[in-house]
Amino acid sequence: MTSRPVDYLLVGLGNPGNEYITTRHNAGFLFIDYIANVMAMDQKWPTPPVYQRQMNLSADIQDVVFSYTKGAVSNSLRIVLVKPLTYMNESGVAVKKVMDFYQLTDPKKIIVVSDDINTLPGSLAIQDGGDLKSLAGQKGQESIGTVLGTTNFIRFRLGVGKPLSGSTTTIPQWVLGPFSQDNKEMDLFAWLMGHTTHALLEFVQTNDLKLCRKKFTKSKKIPSGLVPTETLTSPYRIEGM
Repeated sequence: MTSRPVDYLLVGLGNPGNEYITTRHNAGFLFIDYIANVMAMDQKWPTPPVYQRQMNLSADIQDVVFSYTKGAVSNSLRIVLVKPLTYMNESGVAVKKVMDFYQLTDPKKIIVVSDDINTLPGSLAIQDGGDLKSLAGQKGQESIGTVLGTTNFIRFRLGVGKPLSGSTTTIPQWVLGPFSQDNKEMDLFAWLMGHTTHALLEFVQTNDLKLCRKKFTKSKKIPSGLVPTETLTSPYRIEGM
């Protein structure tokens, strides 16, 4: 799209295939489609967003230049949105291919968005660094850390919680199950996608992860005024299939 350097890879994790579209494990895919639409509307781009299917990179890609004004300063960022096609547990393979293609070597330019069973529904966790154990519980994150040989990439982990105590539902069944309208789960996740969009756009504009974490991850309260949500999917097209 442009010869300017890439500022960030924004990677959403999930599994390709219609059977996985609305599952909790596809929280990263759902979010990438959501923020792609938010950016398109903000920038007055044609909608719906268009991904290019690049099988050589094992990913669907949208390469955009996002312009913004903060205070009296106007700026722009080249952001590459990435949805790996490798299935969750091999996400690192696609991320490494995309990094090599765009000649990115700094892992702090990689922002990975995924579901997180260890974070309460409706809550956001933001991480970077740590040892490999800090990636535990999310196989896609673990794959990226293993393939890249570092945990120094940025992680936005979207809370999906766990089955209730005493439930016969296993963790794999839970994450591969669809978001439900019971207990306002869909409403909470829709709110969380908007909340995470604010957090992520603030981070890429300020590069201040500590401030972003302080501002967007502290509240554990269920937000008031949740909007009833009928669907968590956002429109998009894929070219090159």
